[in-house]
Amino acid sequence: MSIKLNCPVCGYKEVQGNICPNCDTDLSVIRRIQELPPVEQVLPQENPWTKGVAILMLMIGITVGAGGSFFALQNNFHNASISNQNASTVANVTPATTAPVVRPTTPEELRTYTVKSGDTLSKIAAQFCGNAGVWQQIVQVNPELKQRESKINIGEVLKIPSNCKGGVNERP
Repeated sequence: MSIKLNCPVCGYKEVQGNICPNCDTDLSVIRRIQELPPVEQVLPQENPWTKGVAILMLMIGITVGAGGSFFALQNNFHNASISNQNASTVANVTPATTAPVVRPTTPEELRTYTVKSGDTLSKIAAQFCGNAGVWQQIVQVNPELKQRESKINIGEVLKIPSNCKGGVNERP
């Protein structure tokens, strides 16, 4: 008991025992803590090859990733190209039999309509087809209307399918 303590409760100086003579505070726990040997801070030693392995793995990962992407793209380009050997082979092939001639069907007769102020596809469908709900038929024969069905321009000439019955037409 060579360590002299100061009482943390009353502030009495240089207490030699486990009990403070002034306030009867038990100082045994504080004394045991102070009698413990000092702790030396031990720094973990780093293996010199750990960083090297980490860098090597990173480089391998980047190389494999980049190489895999490169070869995947090369495969797509290869599939998209046409070789000259195939072209010459196809050019030399002569048909053994003649194929029957298929006559093209006559295209559907279409009427036209010039868009006026206040027109919508539904109004035009109601006028020409008798039903505003069949405006999709007008969009089918006018592919330029796709993705802009709600915006038609004044003066734009629309084709109206002939299978739309009823209503008045501007030009047969």
